[in-house]
Amino acid sequence: MALGPLNGAVAGQGNCRYYNPFSNAHRLSAQPGALYRDQPNPDYMPGLENSAELIDWINEEVNLDSSADLFVADAMLKGAVTEGLDYAIGYQFRRFGVSATPNQPGDLSINPCPVPGDRSCLEKAGAFTFTTGHYEYQDAQMVNRFFAESRFALGDRVEGQAAANYEFHGSVSSFDPKLAVRVALADPLALRASLQTTFRTPSVDDLNEDRSTGLEYVSEAGIYKAVDAFGNSRLVPERALTYNVGLTLQLPRFRATADYWSYDFRDVIDQVPFGGVTRLYAAGGASRAAVQEFVTCPDGPGTGTCHVSAVERIRVTNVNWPGIRMSGIDLHASTRLPVGGGILSLGADGTYTREFFVKALELNGAEVFAAQDAAGQLNWGNPIAPPLPQWKLRFSAGYHWGDYSVVNYLNTVSGYTNEVFPDTEFEHIDRFVGWDLSLLRRTSSTTDVALSVINLLDADPPLVNWEQSYDAFTHSPKGRRLKLSVTYRPGN
Repeated sequence: MALGPLNGAVAGQGNCRYYNPFSNAHRLSAQPGALYRDQPNPDYMPGLENSAELIDWINEEVNLDSSADLFVADAMLKGAVTEGLDYAIGYQFRRFGVSATPNQPGDLSINPCPVPGDRSCLEKAGAFTFTTGHYEYQDAQMVNRFFAESRFALGDRVEGQAAANYEFHGSVSSFDPKLAVRVALADPLALRASLQTTFRTPSVDDLNEDRSTGLEYVSEAGIYKAVDAFGNSRLVPERALTYNVGLTLQLPRFRATADYWSYDFRDVIDQVPFGGVTRLYAAGGASRAAVQEFVTCPDGPGTGTCHVSAVERIRVTNVNWPGIRMSGIDLHASTRLPVGGGILSLGADGTYTREFFVKALELNGAEVFAAQDAAGQLNWGNPIAPPLPQWKLRFSAGYHWGDYSVVNYLNTVSGYTNEVFPDTEFEHIDRFVGWDLSLLRRTSSTTDVALSVINLLDADPPLVNWEQSYDAFTHSPKGRRLKLSVTYRPGN
């Protein structure tokens, strides 16, 4: 409420009321789990409480009713030209539609400013600081796709697959071929390889230039700030060149594979990192000038007149990043051996991320994100890379007899680095090992019953020095759990 005269109103009198934010306004504690929950508050002072009308005026719901629909129609023709040369050709049509309708308090076309009904403000963020409003939104994307694929054999040792995909989305189109080959070497070894290009057009959400707001911690200010994210109608498609080379070993009771893979992305679609904007803004000088248009100070957006701690909002948009280069190795080995009256099964699967190199991103001539290899790091401030432990492994051991099976799974994730806290006790995030055990019984030809103990050793996730105290992208905070499942397969 205004503290001075407004249309004849006097602060604290009549309908112009003060809001009391302190605990003496509450007769009963309103905080769940508090000492005086549903008990008289000893600090309560009658006459200082807030009226129900005032609380209702302050508390408002901002709703957005969203919907999405997908329609797909395709047709395919397949056959064989000659023995050893198969083909398939086809066409696909996709239509993806989205719509969103805000309620009246959250409709920015009605209430774009802090005062409901006012439309004179420069920053159209609505009446709420962090929960911004929305404009009514409706859009659709239509895709036409043609594809062809052929499987061929060259003698007894070489098998191959050639494929091509052509898509067009409005004014954007792409032709992407693929070639895959398998060569049988000296038994039981085989070499396999593939090479292809890929294409991803911006989605309707990537292109939508309406605002969505999140609450993010800004380290330069030591406080949370509103970060407004916008789509970008000028995005170009994301493209990649990918290949893999691998070996397979196939024996009567043993199988193993090893594959090296590489992805080289360009024009990657993602957001400008808000942390890079605030870092440059806090540095001042030419760095601040390069990004001040994305920062709102108390005197308006783009002025650059306030200290970083006084920044009210930060604006980021979707952009095409220069690119990402990824590579690694996938491993698999498995065997089944007769032991006693049953079968012993052993297996191992793993992925080693050798490289996840993110190229530098510039904004108005200033480097908003420096090039870095994200493999083996938490990537706390990296908007384009998730936490990336370099090794993820899973070992299995099971015994199967009659209608029963007992299977153990040992899951392990290697340790990795929290780059935000170098040379401290929080720099290294420990390795995690989890053990799962399952007992399955086939009670009939149509029914299976399984009892599983997940995280048998009740292992805690490794400590990470951030809000959750663990890495939710990589680990689970759940302790030991029991799971009972019943599978029924209808008979013929």
